Amino acid sequence: MRSITPLLFLAIVCLLAVPGVSFGQSHPEPVRVILDTDIGKDCDDAGALAMLHALANLGEAEILACIYPMNDEWGAAAIAAVNTYYHRPRIPVGTNKRDYPYQGSHDDFYISYLAKNYPNPIGSGKNAPDAVQLYRRVLLEQPDASVTIVVVGPATVVSDLLNSGPDEISQLTGRQIVSRKVRKLVCMSGRFPSGREWNARIAPDATKNIADNWPTPVVYSGAEVGTRIMTGGRLFTETPKNNPVRKAYELCPYTNENNDRYSFDQTAVLYAVRGARNYFDVVRNGHNAVADNGSNRWVPDSGRKHAYLRSKDNSLLKKTIEDLMTVVTNQISYP
Repeated sequence: MRSITPLLFLAIVCLLAVPGVSFGQSHPEPVRVILDTDIGKDCDDAGALAMLHALANLGEAEILACIYPMNDEWGAAAIAAVNTYYHRPRIPVGTNKRDYPYQGSHDDFYISYLAKNYPNPIGSGKNAPDAVQLYRRVLLEQPDASVTIVVVGPATVVSDLLNSGPDEISQLTGRQIVSRKVRKLVCMSGRFPSGREWNARIAPDATKNIADNWPTPVVYSGAEVGTRIMTGGRLFTETPKNNPVRKAYELCPYTNENNDRYSFDQTAVLYAVRGARNYFDVVRNGHNAVADNGSNRWVPDSGRKHAYLRSKDNSLLKKTIEDLMTVVTNQISYP
């Protein structure tokens, strides 16, 4: 091996002293994400999934798996159809195959259409793996404290994960796996500082279980954040007609005359990957107290790992969300 000459050594030292120049430093690793989405009840779930693929294409996120917390036939296949459109058909998609005792039905405004009319490797939720088992397997494959779970639907499966016991996958309990592998949980749930929201209302016991017993930090994006940010209309002017996310917004009855819809789920995904930046203030020093009926209130204290988001700049959030929902699809050729 050649020795470094004095002149070369001096040059390296001088270069290291220049601001902005570094050696041996890589870009931050992409955020490892599992998205838990009740796609089909509303179109913002599809928008959130589109955003996550855009962030993955930018190198900011790695999509480890997708989870469908309901137990109908089409949700997992619809997720797989969107993943296939974004050239990631191998992302594992799990579905809830357990009893669903929660209040309210899950509407099928577009998921059966996507499942039946867009290529996907699942075809039916009957062919998807059990969601809790998929959670356990994928989490155990990751480095410790490295995974961000984003729940933008009812907390049914993530609660079942927390309660799960040893099985053929691992002798660890679900709580032990979560404590070891999960960095943080981001939930689109609740209203802050107090109120009642749909995801929490239809699965109050699961919501309460997460609030009371989840062992890693939990950050909530409440409904009040998303209702101030209308997005989706640009899908109709900037993406192809056969974009499945555009189709979801087309078929969803909740969009307004501009094809926009509240951005409930996109705010949670954006924070999970990019953090607060200039988008959000993060309120800490308290915890989310969930009642038996799913209503919640923020209780100040210093002993919990809870936080909730407040939007800082709704115009910036709207532009950022729609940029991510649309820009990547413009570059995709699709038969």
